Amino acid sequence: MLGPDGKAFDRAALLRAVAAYNEESRGSPAFAAIPRALVTILDGLVPGKTTYVKGRDGQVQLSRGKDKKIAAK
Repeated sequence: MLGPDGKAFDRAALLRAVAAYNEESRGSPAFAAIPRALVTILDGLVPGKTTYVKGRDGQVQLSRGKDKKIAAK
């Protein structure tokens, strides 16, 4: 996953972006800092499904729970 500066996100940055996705409103500056491609991936997850996002130092497993929150491992 590439950030807005063109550099690859590391695992910690991906986890921070997922936390911002879960907690921030769509109009906030923290939400605006999330890469658009990641928002598209997270919006497309349906409850019970899992996907993987690759970062600079490994991949992060993402899944949407029944409460509509994204869990990252």
